Amino acid sequence: MTVAELMAEVLRDRLFYEESGGGVTFSGGEPLQQHAFLAEALAACRAEGLHTAVDTSGYAPQAQLLALAPLVDLFLYDLKLMDAGRHRALVGVPNAPILDNLRALGAVHGEICVRIPVIPGLNDDEADLEAAAAFAAGVPGVQAVELLPYHRAGAQKFERLGREYRLADVAGPSPERVEALAELFRARGLATTTGGTP
Repeated sequence: MTVAELMAEVLRDRLFYEESGGGVTFSGGEPLQQHAFLAEALAACRAEGLHTAVDTSGYAPQAQLLALAPLVDLFLYDLKLMDAGRHRALVGVPNAPILDNLRALGAVHGEICVRIPVIPGLNDDEADLEAAAAFAAGVPGVQAVELLPYHRAGAQKFERLGREYRLADVAGPSPERVEALAELFRARGLATTTGGTP
């Protein structure tokens, strides 16, 4: 798909964006994997006056991330674990570049929402989330945090792809548990929501 084809599709919903106050969110996968296309699409959205958001893991070359910053209204920035060893074991990549990128982005961009999936037994311990709260509170551009309780909605996708769903036995956290964890962030002065809702 070309950027022109994408914009033709996007602009069909302009009235909806204008009435809802919404815009265009680029997610994935990882949208920064297609950095050149993303930059061109963001510039096209900007030219049309559309609000833009990029949902990223932050695992990308820092220069590419920072080059996009002037074209993005809101970054949705995923953090999974602060502990470097556990992050590498569970996610498969180091978290140092992700954390460095968030610091750098926060220095030049003032609209960042940190999003943290809460997965029982994997990343829901208070020590790691307290470290995440302290880190996020120290990044100037972080305006909000969303704690996203784990759910099994992706299990059927894995089944259709013939892949093993390794979290099949994991139950989602209780609303009370997620609220208790949210208080760790609120105590640091961070506007924090749970369940992906404002």
